[in-house]
Amino acid sequence: MARLRIRRTLFEGGLALSLSATLALAGESAASLVAAGMPANCAPFAAKVSASEGNFGSVNQARCLGAFQFCPGTFERYYKGDAQSFLNDPQAQVAAWSKYERDSWSQAERNGLTSLVGQQVCHGGRCAMIDQSAILFACQFGCGKGGKLANYAANGDCNARNVKDGNLVSVCSYMIKGAGYDASCFTGQQSTACVQTPTSPGDYPTSTGIAANPPSPGDASVIVGPTDV
Repeated sequence: MARLRIRRTLFEGGLALSLSATLALAGESAASLVAAGMPANCAPFAAKVSASEGNFGSVNQARCLGAFQFCPGTFERYYKGDAQSFLNDPQAQVAAWSKYERDSWSQAERNGLTSLVGQQVCHGGRCAMIDQSAILFACQFGCGKGGKLANYAANGDCNARNVKDGNLVSVCSYMIKGAGYDASCFTGQQSTACVQTPTSPGDYPTSTGIAANPPSPGDASVIVGPTDV
């Protein structure tokens, strides 16, 4: 009986962790992000990013925080306060992430990665036209000179090992997922979004909003090395 109780406790604990992880991946909706100060035209893109990150109150095992999972090191650069205050303040999270996205776009420009805009990328049986939102979504892999996106810009090969993270997820899959959204709030430029044709439950163009379709753990967990950023 004691062993049975232990096994039941472990099972329930594992189930709770699983449910917690699922909820964390649900992300914030475009409406909740607009309520926290996100411009309405860029809220669908922000919700797309949040869907693979977390909710305003999320904390993961690496102590990354909030709807966009600001991790130690990055968190301190974008918020002057403690973790709990940040988790309790959706407006601060939106402001911090907006600044982070603007910085990411500037880094992508400095490293020549925005030259990819207008090119077509195909991977895993899907294709997309690379636009501003595709670049920013792929910058989750890092926008550094030696990063996965930079390696793709240099060789154009979605299957090369140096464009994949530790989970063997290609940066091309992120460009495809992130394409078709208005990211002009972060680039300071006119939107280059080219509306995509829906191909699966989560792949809806900007005009129709975003379906609740949390990514798989493999897609959601991007492993970024020191040279990527």
